[in-house]
Amino acid sequence: MTEITLQWIQAIKLIILCVFATLYGFGGINGKWKRRFVAPVLYVIGACGVSLWTGSFSVWYLLCAPLFFGGLSLGYGASTTSEKITKRAIAGSACACATLPIFLVNQVYDLLVVHIAVCVLVSVVAGVWNKTSSARAEETLIAASYGLIPLFII
Repeated sequence: MTEITLQWIQAIKLIILCVFATLYGFGGINGKWKRRFVAPVLYVIGACGVSLWTGSFSVWYLLCAPLFFGGLSLGYGASTTSEKITKRAIAGSACACATLPIFLVNQVYDLLVVHIAVCVLVSVVAGVWNKTSSARAEETLIAASYGLIPLFII
């Protein structure tokens, strides 16, 4: 593939991430099904499409969708800060692990560690002490952290 084609593929990955993060955010306003089911399905379809295009497809990538269904269905609301931290850390860990098949197939274990750390930290810090401009920005940032690194190892 040419360098130009490879760059267009990276741009498409960013579009996939934007769609995922946008649906995650809209699901936070109303219609949790957008966040829990539509966003992961479109993410996985996009990731599989890109991997087919680049010749790196694995059927194991399809497992990311049901894993995301579970991770994105975890509740993270709480009344105390310590409960919020715990629930956000669990949700961040679960969503990070939703993309585990991508990391295992590609044997990229060092970035898996980074991915889990990023997902947990962004979920906790943004979710508990939101310093972004709004709840919309916070949710979009969290979703982007869940999907960014896995797309770029495909």
